[in-house]
Amino acid sequence: MKFRAKSVVIITALVLAALSGRYLYREAHTEATFTNAERGQSEVAILSSIGAPDEVLPCGEYLWWSGDQTNPPRNAGQCKKWVRYDFFLHAFAFGYSGEGKLVSRYEYSSE
Repeated sequence: MKFRAKSVVIITALVLAALSGRYLYREAHTEATFTNAERGQSEVAILSSIGAPDEVLPCGEYLWWSGDQTNPPRNAGQCKKWVRYDFFLHAFAFGYSGEGKLVSRYEYSSE
């Protein structure tokens, strides 16, 4: 009986460690992709790097690039699709044109 209880504890700890490691890897990889993203980069390239987003939304009123900027340009139809990759205390978002090119990005903090 003791052997079974220890096995369950060890297996549970290993599973939790693996899930945590996977989450942290995904978060770090998404952050690196976000940081290195360039205007005009294709949606396909970003998707192939970090996978499907957690949310797909319509674009907002402004075109953001690298966080809170003073007087960001208005979205005059350049951004058609806003996709988010959600994590525990923040999220990374990418805005794409109708042609699938990156036109905006934003990091949400402590939502």
